[in-house]
Amino acid sequence: MMTMDTTSTGMSPIAAAHDALDIPPMQSPTVGRSPSTVTHATQSLLGEGKAQLSSGLGGIAEAVRDIAAKLEGNGAAPLAHFVHDAADTVHGWARTVEHKSVDDLLGETRSLVRTSPALAVGLAVVAGFAVVRIVRAGR
Repeated sequence: MMTMDTTSTGMSPIAAAHDALDIPPMQSPTVGRSPSTVTHATQSLLGEGKAQLSSGLGGIAEAVRDIAAKLEGNGAAPLAHFVHDAADTVHGWARTVEHKSVDDLLGETRSLVRTSPALAVGLAVVAGFAVVRIVRAGR
């Protein structure tokens, strides 16, 4: 195998390897697209994610309401009251996500991460567990 002296040509060793093996350089999937097309595609994807999040939160609220009803039936009314309140809170989140724009939601998320990074990480972990539960339940 031939070795190349890349220092005299000014090429990095990786670029020289690509040239020697005739491997085309990697390109971004957005190469050749106009910025407005990329923005539209991103907005569409975020809009779908927003709808799924709102639907998922609504499903979680209904599941929590079912748990509260079972607690009431088992004589645990004080605990059921707190669980109903939690369901109302989650339902409120679902409505908020549904009615706000993607830009507003992203702005609020950025603000939360800046002001309280530990809370943001905690919420991300909880959301991850919730998403896994929803996906597994759908199988």
